[in-house]
Amino acid sequence: MTSLAIFKMAFWQIRRSTFWWALGFAVLGGLTIAFVPTITEDTESFQQLFENLPEGLLAVFGIEDAAALGTGVGLVNSRLYSGFGPALISVLAISVGIGALVGEEERGTLNLLASQPVSRTRLIVEKMAACALSLLIVGLVLLATVAAGSYLLDLGFPVENMIAANLGLVLLGMVFAALALALGAATGRRSMALGLAAALSAAAFFINGLAPLVEELSWAQQLSPYYWLQEPNPLANGFAWSWLALSAAVSLAFFVVAIIAFNNRDIDV
Repeated sequence: MTSLAIFKMAFWQIRRSTFWWALGFAVLGGLTIAFVPTITEDTESFQQLFENLPEGLLAVFGIEDAAALGTGVGLVNSRLYSGFGPALISVLAISVGIGALVGEEERGTLNLLASQPVSRTRLIVEKMAACALSLLIVGLVLLATVAAGSYLLDLGFPVENMIAANLGLVLLGMVFAALALALGAATGRRSMALGLAAALSAAAFFINGLAPLVEELSWAQQLSPYYWLQEPNPLANGFAWSWLALSAAVSLAFFVVAIIAFNNRDIDV
């Protein structure tokens, strides 16, 4: 089998979904950016509106300071890098992670691939690389949208901060893509792997949101990948390498588990 053939085939299979997800993030980013001038023109009124919202509702979406929503950085961060953005990127990540291996196994096409003169390790590495490329494309499209909006509306977002925020978002996606891949490799059952990955993602999301309201959850919040993106607030503060490294390390750990599980499981070839 030719070099990177599995990678090319895997990405070809998800090219359409990648396009539509990238378009969706571009629309979300564009609408969010377009709303910033409306907020900043009447900051006091909007801050009062946000402060009247239930604290629990704000917390679930990673918003601890309602007053920050009256600023451009606060609004964009709350929608793209603390609220909707992370939730959506995890859905995409789990989808491509599940489809990369166990989805193909259930369709009966993985048997054909595994019977080729390629190692299982190479197969899963190239599959994961295709997932990573899909997430990277979506992240780059969102970055371009936010950067263009910042330039056109003169919002003044530092380029370094925008890159840091979108890199953090992509790495968050990598955590859940690798988790889904590992669960699929270990179980060989799409429904089980999908259910477990979705449940863990939802639990991490809501624990991160509810922890500020429930003191007993404060320790658990730090285990949430959503917290690793939200806590350093990269759109406002720039690169926080320790948090980015943590996301990358956990992604790698899940990926190694996926390789080991896949190499040690009988897939009936």
